[in-house]
Amino acid sequence: IIILVLPIAMLLASLFSVGNLSRFNELTAMKASGISLYRIAIPLWGLGLIISLFALVFGEFVVPVASQKKFDIKRLYVDRIPRRAYTRRTNIIFLEGENRRISISYFDGSRNIAHKVSIQNFTNGRMIKRIDAKTMIWGGNGWTLQNGVVRRFTSPEEMVEPFTRLSGLKFSFRPLDLQKLQKKPDEMDYFELRNFIDKISKVGADPQKWLVDLQLKIAFPFTNLIIILFGLPLAASHRHSGPALGFVISLIICFLFFGLIRTLQAMGHNGILPPFWAAWSSNLLFATLGTILMIKAKK
Repeated sequence: IIILVLPIAMLLASLFSVGNLSRFNELTAMKASGISLYRIAIPLWGLGLIISLFALVFGEFVVPVASQKKFDIKRLYVDRIPRRAYTRRTNIIFLEGENRRISISYFDGSRNIAHKVSIQNFTNGRMIKRIDAKTMIWGGNGWTLQNGVVRRFTSPEEMVEPFTRLSGLKFSFRPLDLQKLQKKPDEMDYFELRNFIDKISKVGADPQKWLVDLQLKIAFPFTNLIIILFGLPLAASHRHSGPALGFVISLIICFLFFGLIRTLQAMGHNGILPPFWAAWSSNLLFATLGTILMIKAKK
């Protein structure tokens, strides 16, 4: 919440502070004494940079832990899900050893059942066997796969072996390990997410979605600086506007800014935009508009 509210607070602060200076002719007096709007803006830009760095550090060390706690509290006390069941995970992808990749669409921790499981074995970067199963059930001593197919790629022709029940495969992970494996991007810090991306990239999985979220971990905190750059010339030019108008302008700008961020994020997740542009385009656009407004503002 703090990270999301900070840009709104920064925009309101810049509009109200500079707006009051303009409304009571203090801004005019400063300009008459030879102080340009650029010089007046320097303290605000400096504060915006400090707040952006604070948001970056806060988002790296506090937000992941707080998000995990929030997730656990909601499931335990609001949704009334038993503690043993609220660690359900989706879209789990991990490496077991160096030559086996395992992906699980959904793991139900209450029944120790994994759904839509894919196990891929590699040799020298080449897939030699793949097992796809509808479910994988923990039996206390090991995992049993049900209703699936085994594909072997060691011969010139693919060999396909359907099965109803397959056991005896050796896995090093247990249900508790699966519950801890896949976190949401908000629950991971920058380095955790980057390591996760490296792991899934090594086995040929598409990391596009997580690359966008990785870039956003850096890009979003700097909205605090961008929003000041955009809001300051607006406040300086609206001399006769009151607090109510400034509040409305703040809401409109923040709505457009955040809406653009989420739209570009979704486009990045779907592969329409590269991760960098999906995360940074909104900042670059509003920074450009803010620079143009600043240049055109009366100095």
